Amino acid sequence: MRAAVTSKWGKLEVVDRPVPEPGVGQVRIRTTLAGVCGSDVHIFQGHHPTAVCPVVQGHEFVGTVEAVGPDTALSVERGARVVVEPLISCGKCEACRRGHFHVCRHLKLLGIHADGAFGEYFLAPAEKLIAVPEGLSDRAAVLAEPFAVGVHVCERARLELATRVLVVGAGPIGLVVGMVARACGARVAVSEVSDERLELAASFGFATIDAKGSPGADAAAEAEAFTDGDGFDTTFEVSGSAPGLGLAMEATRVRGAVVQVGFFSEPPKVDLFKLTLKELAYAGSRVYTNEDFRRTLRLLEDLTASGVLEPDRLISEQTGLDGIGSAMDRMMKGAVLGKIVVDPST
Repeated sequence: MRAAVTSKWGKLEVVDRPVPEPGVGQVRIRTTLAGVCGSDVHIFQGHHPTAVCPVVQGHEFVGTVEAVGPDTALSVERGARVVVEPLISCGKCEACRRGHFHVCRHLKLLGIHADGAFGEYFLAPAEKLIAVPEGLSDRAAVLAEPFAVGVHVCERARLELATRVLVVGAGPIGLVVGMVARACGARVAVSEVSDERLELAASFGFATIDAKGSPGADAAAEAEAFTDGDGFDTTFEVSGSAPGLGLAMEATRVRGAVVQVGFFSEPPKVDLFKLTLKELAYAGSRVYTNEDFRRTLRLLEDLTASGVLEPDRLISEQTGLDGIGSAMDRMMKGAVLGKIVVDPST
């Protein structure tokens, strides 16, 4: 089989490998489509603190069950279309004992610590399979993982109807978070420094705030105007930038909540005076629970059936294994607006 291997940090090679054989508790998945995530770029660059190398990346995917390991129980039929919750928890640490498997102290992920979906086949734990509803297309199903991030983010914020939400950053995850928040009944605005991404966010029906300027003062004024001077109830910081976090602190109302979604490439220098002065709640959000993932499939069904989500508007391009390196390079340069998906068969 062909697979795109990150052979060392910053180097990706498409190689021939033996087709993997599933062991006890495992299944072999034939990859249909895999998404290239912003975190894949950080992993590729060697910025992830625990990722292993060499590794076949790819933790967003849809595929079909092709082979089952010995003594392995299946909740789906062979040949079924599935997505896979890619988290591998130890089951023994304090977080796992409390049922918080997604923040396991020793958490591992397919595509980061074990081979993932940037190849024709990969192995996955059978217990992590989730069947794709018949009416959901592959191009919608491949978005399940990023949408599960959005579902968990909104759960962390405990959104209520009519909540005023600001999403800082209009990359694919920011747009997904905005869509999920809107599905929860929130009024959503999106801030961004890129004119192209502002246009994309507006095309999805979001109010937009231009965050260019020095140092976000104009954006803060726009945010205040959007909320009639009250500030946003909840702000999702998705940009992973110090100016983005500064805007989040400025634009959120007294006793509002800021949820950190984006990863910073280096520790940000941010004045946290607003955190104390306004008694803001500042929460982290990491990946998702298994239930979040299952709820996401139902949400994707509803969003696509109603026409709210058109996958081809969020997916900006599709490539084969040989195009992953170029895709990551362009993502590093900020030249990609939407989601890139990979078809390993091409």
